[in-house]
Amino acid sequence: MKLGVLKYACMATLQLASSTTKAASLNKRSDLWDAINALKLVGHPGNDFDCRSTVHPNPVVLIHALSANPDVDLNLLQQDLKRKGYCTFSTIYGNHEHLAPWIGGLTSMRDSSRTVAEFILEVADQTGSDKVDLVGHSEGGVMAFYVPMAHAEVAAKVAHSISLGPAIHGALYYGLANLWYAGGDVSRELASAMLRLLGCAACDDMAVGGDIYNAFKEAARIVPAGIQATVIMSTKDTLVAPSVSRVEEVGVRNLLVQDRCPEDPVGHAGLAWDTGVWDMIRNELAENYTAPVNCIQGLPV
Repeated sequence: MKLGVLKYACMATLQLASSTTKAASLNKRSDLWDAINALKLVGHPGNDFDCRSTVHPNPVVLIHALSANPDVDLNLLQQDLKRKGYCTFSTIYGNHEHLAPWIGGLTSMRDSSRTVAEFILEVADQTGSDKVDLVGHSEGGVMAFYVPMAHAEVAAKVAHSISLGPAIHGALYYGLANLWYAGGDVSRELASAMLRLLGCAACDDMAVGGDIYNAFKEAARIVPAGIQATVIMSTKDTLVAPSVSRVEEVGVRNLLVQDRCPEDPVGHAGLAWDTGVWDMIRNELAENYTAPVNCIQGLPV
């Protein structure tokens, strides 16, 4: 379950479970959020444009998943990287300005790619860095490939691009997308129109036949020359299978979590919170590919 969803689930549970006074219910909710805040499960460490690191000179831009934002999803990884001396940055993209603006990754990915591109260039400019590293999860992992491919000025600034469970070859949404073709192109177009009407153009863009899927399919090369790209996948990912994520190009490393951690059952969402995966990410950023990975039992979701 996404941590953003957990927030509202916890609040709803408190409201339903309260059999005493309203004040008591509010106190319970306050106590719960004090605990959550103490654990730093929600919230990111902020964007410090004055940050400089001689050990890790490239700023790291983290790109969140569908329906997420910088305060959930990759926020725990961002906190960990910052503690280890990295300069880290994140921003929301793809949110509807006037409707639940805290939910990102929903609007047209071509449009939101410009938001991500502008932020990457801002980070490079404000920090005075020649190169920037990208880490994206799910839709954010797709963005980590698409933004440099579509924006040459960004490609010139990216050194490493790391994607966790990206749907490069068409998101299937647990097989639901296959039903969109039940009536051929007509039903596929109807599905596209419905998704966009419901506010999730990105859901359509990443699916087979979608805008970003087609952009990757038609590209002579997905990864611009000069970028070291990595895809990190799990054999236990039931939402985006490794076959949907792999990019078979020169300069791309395709890694399975289970090749380093055979007993890790981590699923698609869990990739963002798995500390063994975090070790793999840091190893890729440092190009220290044989460095150890401390395996855990990740979340099978």
